[in-house]
Amino acid sequence: MTGSTNTDVKYVPPSAEQWRNARAVVSRFAEHWSHPVADGLRDLMHRDTRNLIPPMTVPADREGVVEHFRQVLAQLPDLKVEVLQWAPTGDAVLIEWRASASVGGETLEWQGVDRFNIRGDRMYQGQVYWDTRRVAEQVADAARRATERRAAAS
Repeated sequence: MTGSTNTDVKYVPPSAEQWRNARAVVSRFAEHWSHPVADGLRDLMHRDTRNLIPPMTVPADREGVVEHFRQVLAQLPDLKVEVLQWAPTGDAVLIEWRASASVGGETLEWQGVDRFNIRGDRMYQGQVYWDTRRVAEQVADAARRATERRAAAS
């Protein structure tokens, strides 16, 4: 195995204020993602946020993130994200979630994790993780099956 592992990293518990802010931002995150509107996502981020969301190759600011989700929601208008569990550590929040969206008449699901740092009750830095290859394969398979169904119906 290459690389290093630091098993001495200590858990940093959130302060009482960080805990309240984390709970508030997770609640708004869940609310916004139950029926997402790209412009409404601004409410979750500071103006100076830097977020990296697949398939981005460089982090985006708040307006870049909103534009990214404008494009995503144009392609997946019924996209929803359900919070499965979450935990704060210091000024960071981890949210495990399940996403669903229709592609080619089929509902696809996948899971992922958002990790973001908060200042007050808004994020200022974030990273999103999910198995992008698996999701791309699911989308391609659903689109192929939809094309086959249309061809068979002709």
